[in-house]
Amino acid sequence: MDIKSAKFEISNSDYRKCPDSNMHEYAFIGRSKCRKIILINMLTGRKSLAMTSPTPQVLMLINHFRINDSWYIVDLPGYGYAQRGKEAGAQPSE
Repeated sequence: MDIKSAKFEISNSDYRKCPDSNMHEYAFIGRSKCRKIILINMLTGRKSLAMTSPTPQVLMLINHFRINDSWYIVDLPGYGYAQRGKEAGAQPSE
């Protein structure tokens, strides 16, 4: 598939706020946010379409990227490395 256009659509923490469309979504999930970002940028041929953030809260967001105005790449939150406090639902480390 030739990706001719790729643009950031929306970022949010609630799945109910995701785009309401009939377009297909291809989601990436994994431990390393950086590796997912590298993969998304490589697939789309863009150097900075997907980016990292220095704050862990941003790493917990669902990011939608519209591809060729016909489908989405969805970057789901990483589940391994973000440091969160107890109020954010993290389990205490032992």
